[in-house]
Amino acid sequence: MKSPMSLAISPLSAGRKKLLLSFIPALIPALALSVQVSAEETESVELDTVQISGQEEKLSEISTEKLLKIPGSGNDPLRAIESLPGVTFAGGRTSAPAVRGSSPDDNAYIIDFIPVGYIFHTDSSSILSDNVVEDFTLETAAFPPQYNNATGAVIDATSRSPYYDRSQFIIDASLLKAGIFIEQPLSENQSFYIAARQSLFQYYIENFLDDEDFEFTTVPEYYDYQGKYEYRISATETLSFQAIGSRDKAGLVFAEDSDTLLQDPGLSGGLAFEAFFNSQGLVWEKLYNSGMTHKIGLSQMEQKLGFRIGPDNKIDVKVNDYNLRSQFSYPLNYQHELRWGVELTESQISYKGRFEAPPCDEFTPDCRIVDGTEILEGDGKPTIYHYDAHLADVWDITPDWTLTPGIALSYDDYTEQYFTEPRLQSRWQFTNNWWFTSAYGRHHILPDNFGDYVAPFGNPDLKQPTATHYELGIENQLANDMLWKVEVYYKDLDNIIISRPDKTYYSGLTDEEYGDLPLYTNDASGKAWGMEFFLNKNLTEHWYGWVSVAYSRTFRTNNLTGDDFSYNYDQPVIINSVANYKLNKDWQVGFKWRYQSGQLITPLEDAVQDADDPALYNPIYGNLNSERLPAYHKLDVRADRTYRFSGWEMDFYAEILNLYGRDNVTGYEYKGADYSEKEEVTDLPTIISFGIKAKI
Repeated sequence: MKSPMSLAISPLSAGRKKLLLSFIPALIPALALSVQVSAEETESVELDTVQISGQEEKLSEISTEKLLKIPGSGNDPLRAIESLPGVTFAGGRTSAPAVRGSSPDDNAYIIDFIPVGYIFHTDSSSILSDNVVEDFTLETAAFPPQYNNATGAVIDATSRSPYYDRSQFIIDASLLKAGIFIEQPLSENQSFYIAARQSLFQYYIENFLDDEDFEFTTVPEYYDYQGKYEYRISATETLSFQAIGSRDKAGLVFAEDSDTLLQDPGLSGGLAFEAFFNSQGLVWEKLYNSGMTHKIGLSQMEQKLGFRIGPDNKIDVKVNDYNLRSQFSYPLNYQHELRWGVELTESQISYKGRFEAPPCDEFTPDCRIVDGTEILEGDGKPTIYHYDAHLADVWDITPDWTLTPGIALSYDDYTEQYFTEPRLQSRWQFTNNWWFTSAYGRHHILPDNFGDYVAPFGNPDLKQPTATHYELGIENQLANDMLWKVEVYYKDLDNIIISRPDKTYYSGLTDEEYGDLPLYTNDASGKAWGMEFFLNKNLTEHWYGWVSVAYSRTFRTNNLTGDDFSYNYDQPVIINSVANYKLNKDWQVGFKWRYQSGQLITPLEDAVQDADDPALYNPIYGNLNSERLPAYHKLDVRADRTYRFSGWEMDFYAEILNLYGRDNVTGYEYKGADYSEKEEVTDLPTIISFGIKAKI
């Protein structure tokens, strides 16, 4: 379950996911106050040298420190991922990013070498504490062979080691969430920290909603926690225990005269979901005298999803994953460094549910529960074993050219599929300050939406979706503090899972014959291609910033119906511009401007009265994703001020989001049983927020 919205058994469409996302606040309060207090046992502010290692910031990447300062991020570097090339959150309503034409469900998430259940809450904030996040890697395409079970992107986040020279106690408080952070050295070679946070908007959200169509049965809320204990066995060997977990839940019921129930009576009884995961892991890292290094992780993760929709439909899923993951590196000589590892995973899945609804997917515009004509009910306890291995050679062919060929091997005993996937990365400095980069990779994924694969909810004969990625790039360092690069990419997607088409596509079949068709098949394919320009300037004198411009297209094909259409996340033009200016040692100001093409929608053309139920109207939709909403753009600004006092200091920031008050349309909603009135749904208006962080 990569996000709390991933329905591990239910064949729900993207439309229903969007409906569920309406649980989160439709309007964030205009004022958000964040207060942090830190107590230290020592006045030393020297960072742990293991953390910084004297390395200069890479011009080709954006540091975590900069991402924390991006306006609108709320000091959350993963939330700021939207400002990077190739990333979109369609309509601002999805909790996980879509990267370079792939679905958010195609991503993989890793924290400190350990796989996690999901990394974003339903409000798009990440589960990571800003007090400990050190770095993260966003692999957008053709990623190295140590990453598996992903066809979209990989987000690999790293939290810092605990401090050994000081203790900290931090309290965070805001209108949106509250948390505590404790960090304490235990000895000269042992230390730990723990962070815990909980949302607060559940206590007042109903005061900001003026909607008589529904009421909450479970007010939206979440919590998360993260902790690490580290033992430094020697200067070259560490053992760490880490724990991380998160929980999201919400529920609502619709009024009897609401437009939602008039259009889909199957939703009587309301909606509710609860998703959580708890993960614990042990990681052993060591550097040998020979130059060999290894990282070995042993972890277990418990995930659970409970989902209710309508009066009788319910799904309960529990998954226990036991994972052993390793990564070795050994320099054979000055030209070759071998990297290899294995990963073994046992997944114990327990599911039970009842569903009366038509099979749906993200390509189906009409997924009303009332259209269900058959009852699917069952349970099971399958256990799946995954076996993965990888090998790569970092080959310095010349001092200016590094070629990294690799291979990833995978097998699982459920689909009984073997994968031998070549990967290749190349970086060539063909003249001073100019580099040519390229990458190729084949990838696969066993989706977390396992309901597609199990009877009676899905098709046990499904194969795993696959993807082939190609990437070419050129970089030029204009100066010591400035670099630009251009990358082009192409993704070929196959075996995409798609639901059974409506009976109208099967002329001559009886109801019984139609009912015998598999609910889901691998009869969809796709492609995505694009070009991205990125210009980055590091901090020199007073300012830093970056600009990215992306042009891309992404398409899908339904091989059963022959329909070709643009994919839901097709947004041809995305522009990000970020700048930060340091006025003096105390003041910084910055801005972020984002422009993206409007989101695709399927237009509603008509609604006809149902022959069997005159009170019900059936919507008639046009061609899938054939209409685009107006362009989305907004400007966010931020100011940071540091106050220094005797023995302590305080950082203050203030933000204005959507400064010029753009009414960004994110969709349409229709009124009445007959869909006779159409209204725009817009994103958030101008919002002012501020916060402080005091270190005592």
